[in-house]
Amino acid sequence: MPAKPKLGQNFLDDADASERIVAALGDLSGRTVVEIGPGGGAITGALAAKAGHVVAVELDRDLAAQLRAQFSPDKVTVLEQDVLNFNFSEVAAAAGGRLRVVGNLPYYITSPILLKLAASHASLDRAVLMMQREVADRVAAAPGSRDYGLLSATAQMYGPVEKGFTLPPGAFSPPPEVHSTVVRWRFA
Repeated sequence: MPAKPKLGQNFLDDADASERIVAALGDLSGRTVVEIGPGGGAITGALAAKAGHVVAVELDRDLAAQLRAQFSPDKVTVLEQDVLNFNFSEVAAAAGGRLRVVGNLPYYITSPILLKLAASHASLDRAVLMMQREVADRVAAAPGSRDYGLLSATAQMYGPVEKGFTLPPGAFSPPPEVHSTVVRWRFA
């Protein structure tokens, strides 16, 4: 399915990277994982094989329908909605514990998503997120460094953020004009 530029879609097209992202979430046995923007399901497939249940939050109606056809509803619940309106606390209550979150974030709304996760911190255990490298540098920046600022302070107020690996544009379809970095955010 072709990407829709207005939705900031750059689909991960690297199976090894998908496995590494899921591994960064830790042991998922019996856990509920929320995936932000599953797109074509590259990470979703790896999650479904390891997690107790996956809640995939996808804004694109066509992709949501494709995901519903691709994955068993026993393993993956596909919700067609904007993640900025998603109720993490309600899903955590239904799951019986704090959630793990994963996502290849659309670059144009990375900051609002990070703020949404910060506001939902009490319902979250950790998040493993792919974002533009420069944003990852800011989110994980140490106090006093050149990249440290409001986004760093806000994110780190709710728990430590560490950078993982970086992927080149060719790992995505269509390739973005920037490199992407995975960060792991552990909520206190």
